[in-house]
Amino acid sequence: MNALAIHDAFTMVDLRPFRGILPHLSSNESIADRISPPYDIISPEEQARLQEKKHNVARITLGGLDGRYDEAAKLLDEWIAKGKLVQDDRECYYLYRQSFQDHGTWMSRNGIIGVLRTESYDDGNIIPHEETFPKVKEDRLNLLRATATHCESIFGLYDRSDIDLAEVSKRAERLYEATDASGTVHQLFRISEPAAVMALRDMFAAKKMLIADGHHRYETAYKYSQENPGDEMKAYVLCTMVSSQDSGMFVRPTHRLIRNLDYRSRDLLDRMREHFTVREVKDAEAIGEALDSATAPTFGLMLKDGTMFVAERPAPLGDILWSVDTYVAQEVIFKDVLYSMPNGSGMTVEYDHELTSAARRMANGEIDMAIIVRAPSLDLTWKVAESGRKMPKKTTYFWPKIWSGFVLYRMR
Repeated sequence: MNALAIHDAFTMVDLRPFRGILPHLSSNESIADRISPPYDIISPEEQARLQEKKHNVARITLGGLDGRYDEAAKLLDEWIAKGKLVQDDRECYYLYRQSFQDHGTWMSRNGIIGVLRTESYDDGNIIPHEETFPKVKEDRLNLLRATATHCESIFGLYDRSDIDLAEVSKRAERLYEATDASGTVHQLFRISEPAAVMALRDMFAAKKMLIADGHHRYETAYKYSQENPGDEMKAYVLCTMVSSQDSGMFVRPTHRLIRNLDYRSRDLLDRMREHFTVREVKDAEAIGEALDSATAPTFGLMLKDGTMFVAERPAPLGDILWSVDTYVAQEVIFKDVLYSMPNGSGMTVEYDHELTSAARRMANGEIDMAIIVRAPSLDLTWKVAESGRKMPKKTTYFWPKIWSGFVLYRMR
């Protein structure tokens, strides 16, 4: 019987093996020609470069060359018809390994790719941790309606792996390998040995999943399944599951960079001191050191006159969200301080994940202010999610990102 045919009512996470749609490479192609970062982090410059590649998945995930969903669907159908994409001949899981350097040390992260049965958050098995943007979900839903294909995976976390994935990979078949511009090595393996497939399926059936990345895609997939009752294939979404205990799990901070804010540093600092303990530091390195050693919400402030400060505020007992830097920034720095400035309502916010990059942009006069935050720990992220609360948008940045194009899930 097809693995998608039955849903066990007693499972928590229902992650199934499936027959993936895989790139079929010609003699003059490499897998690097077919894959891309997730659609929502592709810059306009990178989009132009990727879409020059005739069969790159970004031509689908970004809505076709002309930005139209029907164009994306037409391209995808054409690639399948011409054998540029082929369906695997067996139901299996795929192991996705990313190897990368962190401060000069090589690390790796292993994820299992399967198809995840979507369900309401109210069921308590699939746990979100961030708010979403309605407009983004509308875009992804229109693409899904047109293509009936999940070209990008959501990124899920589970508590720990009861199976040694390094050992599993030794018996798996390596399909693809590519190195991206950052030096991250991406490898995809096929896991088709029946005992390994059954062991993985049983393990996930006893787990809950935290959505690390892909909230918009998950909520879109769930809505799509509700639009297609009775179509079992459309009840599932492409998903990569990674253990929270994996040594390659990293969460990077998402700093807030402010444009179009006219202010006097003294006035802004006076308002900040109504809510925080504020002290001046000499440079960005000192901000980084202060945040690294902090045990309560702590922020770096880079001001347009070149001065830099550290602002600290004890986390009150009770509401766990007040332990999350981005929540404190949203509720206090933005609402009580910046929006109360004379032209605060006209400011715009951008994001950066690197302290050195934010400092460089400040020094170049590209932005008017930078708010440097700490990334929430994985433990705090789980606790917030399990409490039923959600962190502000752009709080977590799980890195490396799950790349797209290695395997697709077709629902027809």
